[in-house]
Amino acid sequence: MRMTEESTSPLYDLWAKFYDYTFGALVRNRQARALEQLRPLAGETVLDIGVGTGMTLKHYRKDITVVGMDLSAGMLAKAQKKIDRDGLDNCVLIQGDAMQPPFAEHSFDHVMITHVVSVVSDPQKLMLWAQRLVKPGGRIVVLNHFLSTNPFLAWWEKTLNPIFAKIGWHSDIALEDCLKGTDLSVQYNFKMNYFDLWQIVVLGDETPAPARQPKPAQQADDDPAGQSHAALAMD
Repeated sequence: MRMTEESTSPLYDLWAKFYDYTFGALVRNRQARALEQLRPLAGETVLDIGVGTGMTLKHYRKDITVVGMDLSAGMLAKAQKKIDRDGLDNCVLIQGDAMQPPFAEHSFDHVMITHVVSVVSDPQKLMLWAQRLVKPGGRIVVLNHFLSTNPFLAWWEKTLNPIFAKIGWHSDIALEDCLKGTDLSVQYNFKMNYFDLWQIVVLGDETPAPARQPKPAQQADDDPAGQSHAALAMD
């Protein structure tokens, strides 16, 4: 069964009402650990694809700008409440499709992708977009379930995939398939424990990157989301 953005958006609008207390409760520690792998410098900008209800936002350092993007308006409404409640002035939200993100090439210093690979229609296209959006030398950190390399477990994941697809995600996506056609390489990846279903994967561009220098806070982009809306001709 092929996932479509048209089918998953209403599902996640509904799920937003209890996401933090169900699936979110299972992954909150992994989200915090995944964000540690970004290692942004002061003044840099991070795109959080699939920001959902905004559970990741409080973990970002306050001297960077975070643009949270999600397809679900219901999820974003929950995220905005967290921003307002916790005074997260460095975070802004935008409703957008990960298959056609409304940003210009190299708009962000780093990209965070949390539990999105399994729910989009084309995971490889998602990775290609992430590669185009991140600046040279930036990191792409992915937190997601990927098909096991253990043949026995992989068989079960493929067998059960039609059931999981009915509730909004795929269990049969291999990491190497997502990276085909990209110039991204796995710098390292790990699980929180041996039995964990989710991996934290750190990706980098294979091409040489310029040295990164901290940006003065006053020179950081005030509205990277708005700034790049004028350059949407990326298909």
